[in-house]
Amino acid sequence: MLSFYSNKKNANTILVTAIGSFSADCVITTFREYGYNVIGCDIYPSIWIPASEKCNCVYQAPLAIKEKDYINFLLHLVDKEKINYIVPLTDIEIDVINKYRNKFINVTICIQSESTLSVARDKKAICEYFEKDSLINIPVFMHTRKLYDRFPLPAIAKPIHGRSSEGIERIYTVAELDDIRGKDDYIIEEIIEGNVYCVDYVRDKKGADFAIPREELLRTKNGAGTTVRIVPDTDLIQMASYIGKKLNILGCVNMEFIRSKENIYYLIDINPRFSAGVAFSNFIGYNMVISHLNSFINKSIELPISFKEQIVCKYYREKLLWKS
Repeated sequence: MLSFYSNKKNANTILVTAIGSFSADCVITTFREYGYNVIGCDIYPSIWIPASEKCNCVYQAPLAIKEKDYINFLLHLVDKEKINYIVPLTDIEIDVINKYRNKFINVTICIQSESTLSVARDKKAICEYFEKDSLINIPVFMHTRKLYDRFPLPAIAKPIHGRSSEGIERIYTVAELDDIRGKDDYIIEEIIEGNVYCVDYVRDKKGADFAIPREELLRTKNGAGTTVRIVPDTDLIQMASYIGKKLNILGCVNMEFIRSKENIYYLIDINPRFSAGVAFSNFIGYNMVISHLNSFINKSIELPISFKEQIVCKYYREKLLWKS
């Protein structure tokens, strides 16, 4: 454990996981500004992670794939630090916490319901859920177990429970198609050529919601936008709201679309967590982070704001964390 400073206020305490992830700095900074105590954890030493300096204290966590060790670690922290809320920032942690959610008593886990996650964390389920929907377009898809020879190429193969673009394969030849055939944990989709749009979307228990779309102009290989165009696109906003109501989303999630050359939006993913670029939405004046928390404590999300088209970028600079 690394302890930094205490909050003088008698505030509630939030455990934020994966504090080395892209969204962590925005999430932690916002919670601290609103008077919450923040306990952070990550698989790496805190001295490697700049955001650790903004936490009240930080713990090194076991890998979430070691499920029992990870859950026992969280339960220990809940008891030791008197945690009121848990805010996981990565998909794998959400998957594991969802699996063991009944073990968490007297603490609010700020993740989607089991029924919502059964769709949002399953790319095959997303496609099947919206396959015949009159308002939401999805790419032509097929489970690789049922793959036939003439699936249109090029195509893209995605792990059903994949995250952060890991395991995605582009398929250009029949031989590559044969290699992916029969894998139970993959779907294959037609490739839609076009620009990627992400929508930060938040919804509370009363059904009030708000969305901020952005076009990803530059992004990392793992799908994190670094330069984006904020766009007040009413079509995307309405689609996000429709999806939110259909899936009974609570709190903040991120939806990804591709806009084809024919100007048709295709839903390609739903990330049931803060996006890597949630700070873009906070930056232009809407507090997705506090609205997310409010959704789980029977409070209203922030009122909608008006916003104009604008280009925003994320940049990096060096920071000394330790010196001998």
